[in-house]
Amino acid sequence: MEDGMSETKHSDEFVPKGALAFFLLLILLYGVMWFSLYFQLVGRM
Repeated sequence: MEDGMSETKHSDEFVPKGALAFFLLLILLYGVMWFSLYFQLVGRM
């Protein structure tokens, strides 16, 4: 039982670093695409 309790304690401190990095990378990618389209449209005016 003690092993199970230590596992639940450890899971409370778990931070999905890979998922957070992927999410930030996705936001950065969308930002770059949005700004490139935005500046293309502004340049046509």
